[in-house]
Amino acid sequence: MSTAPQRAKPPHCDYEGTFRLLGQKHVLTILWSLVQKSPQRFNELQKSVGANTATVTDRLRRLEGLGLVERAVIRVVPRRVEYRLSPMGRDLVRIFRPITRWREKYS
Repeated sequence: MSTAPQRAKPPHCDYEGTFRLLGQKHVLTILWSLVQKSPQRFNELQKSVGANTATVTDRLRRLEGLGLVERAVIRVVPRRVEYRLSPMGRDLVRIFRPITRWREKYS
């Protein structure tokens, strides 16, 4: 029987998952790059993000899995893959403007 004191769980925050995703390295840069130009090929995104192939691939897969980014395979030789924001991704990036205004106001 354990007598170790149990730690209190921190209060649940409805925004925590979203902020955790957006806080991952390079996620905001990928989203912002797709706002600036869409669609983009992988190499264009990687260059604009400035991260290695594995990291960009991982972030794009996560964003695609969550429905924020769409991946389209163009059947040409050589094969092309393009990425663009999904409708849900475009809804998400709309919150960036009010956050920017808030930052400008209080910075």
